[in-house]
Amino acid sequence: MKLQDNKPKPVYHERNKNMKNIILCILFSLILIIPIISTTAVANLPPTTPVINGSTNGKTGVQYTYKFRSTDPDGDDVSYCVDWGDDTGEICIGPFTSGEEVTDTHTWSADGTYVVKVKARDIYNAESDWATLTVTMPYSYNNPMLQFIELLFQRFPNAFPLLRHLLGY
Repeated sequence: MKLQDNKPKPVYHERNKNMKNIILCILFSLILIIPIISTTAVANLPPTTPVINGSTNGKTGVQYTYKFRSTDPDGDDVSYCVDWGDDTGEICIGPFTSGEEVTDTHTWSADGTYVVKVKARDIYNAESDWATLTVTMPYSYNNPMLQFIELLFQRFPNAFPLLRHLLGY
């Protein structure tokens, strides 16, 4: 004769099975989502503001060479976006290795003072601040003699009528 165990046996209801399945699904989802959250939470830092090296004055119609350099703190490759200040638009070149010196050329077609702007952009689209360089085409020297003559004409408007007429003042 076999003695029966007087302990009540657990009764599993359909509701308990569903709850167990829901808990397992939640745990499984967390196992999959937590690595994704931790990898996307890492911030991508922008590159440093570029350094621009090149001529700050020259002649219209002459090609000039400019060098740019920027480093990305994450070591990402870097592209450079250049605005030459003469309505030719923003032109992006690259990507290049972080810290690599990049050379580009430009020719201005009209006299004037231009502000060259360059920014660096890494491969994840994080951008640096703009770096600027003022370029004057053509370079003009201040002639102190002309300034002196202008001052004389302003101070003595009725003096030197012939000289005033010849110089166009």
